[in-house]
Amino acid sequence: MNRGARLLLAVLAALIALLCALTIGPGELHLADVADVLAHHLGADRPGITPTAHAIIWDLRLPRALLAVLLGAALGVAGALTQGVFRNPLADPGILGISAGAALAAVLGFTLGLEALGPWITPTLAALGAVVMLLVLLLLVGARLEIATLLLAGVAIAAITSAITTLILAIYSERWDLGLRVMRWLMGSFEGRTWQHLWIATPPVLAGLALAHWLRRDLDALHLGADTARSLGLDLRRFYGLALLAIGLLIGASTAIAGVIGFIGLIVPHLARLLVGPGHRWLLPISGLLGALLLLLIDTFTRTVTAVALPPGVLTSLVGGPCFLWVLWRHQRRHP
Repeated sequence: MNRGARLLLAVLAALIALLCALTIGPGELHLADVADVLAHHLGADRPGITPTAHAIIWDLRLPRALLAVLLGAALGVAGALTQGVFRNPLADPGILGISAGAALAAVLGFTLGLEALGPWITPTLAALGAVVMLLVLLLLVGARLEIATLLLAGVAIAAITSAITTLILAIYSERWDLGLRVMRWLMGSFEGRTWQHLWIATPPVLAGLALAHWLRRDLDALHLGADTARSLGLDLRRFYGLALLAIGLLIGASTAIAGVIGFIGLIVPHLARLLVGPGHRWLLPISGLLGALLLLLIDTFTRTVTAVALPPGVLTSLVGGPCFLWVLWRHQRRHP
């Protein structure tokens, strides 16, 4: 089976998963109900739609499912882009500290009670935190944008911001309501997400995806080595700056809307390489599709199978941890 056919199969699997997400759950809805609601919003006359079915499908499940698809694709592509930039299959988007900065800004908002001002305060603060961390990272690295300095600066930023977040939680440990809100957000969740969240997340994610796709040939050149890439005419400083911007857009938007969801960006690119190989022309789109499929399946599972609605970030960590150990084991076998 060629790579184009595998890409089409991934698209088909994502569509099937989307239909399952719209039908599975409380309410005993069927595919006919989903078709009627979608046809109604496309202009067709469907008088048999009940208000309950319309509310469940259109107002609750569809925006949540589409948001899981969008952010799953963002995390998958960000992971493939990060591993391509660092030329390391064990690299993770969180290593740059962008998601940790977004988390810190959101926690500060919770601590100060700013979320009471409106539902958009927390996503806005998280997005600002991601932007600030991106700017700090660029200032620390300087104009040369060397990859080793970029890596070390990202690790340092992530460690500092995570420590500050933990310190805030320790100081306000007696406020159980605050701790509960913070932990739910840090574990990642799509609860309460609406069409407005989807509209806000779409522009930065699409911009990040487009920029990553534009860098696909540069990533292939860098895969041959930095010196070879320079000999092929690649401006590494410009490339690293654009790649960092794309990662910031993808991770910042995802963290701002859904909280911290780990391991998608680490594991998905490895699954994609097994299907289409290391070339980024195919690796980036298949990573996006697999990320969307995986996060959608996880979100559907956590809200329907368990008695308690588990945050998707918990299950991604439970699944991603063993997968990471498997990837590490394979890497050590190949590079003893």
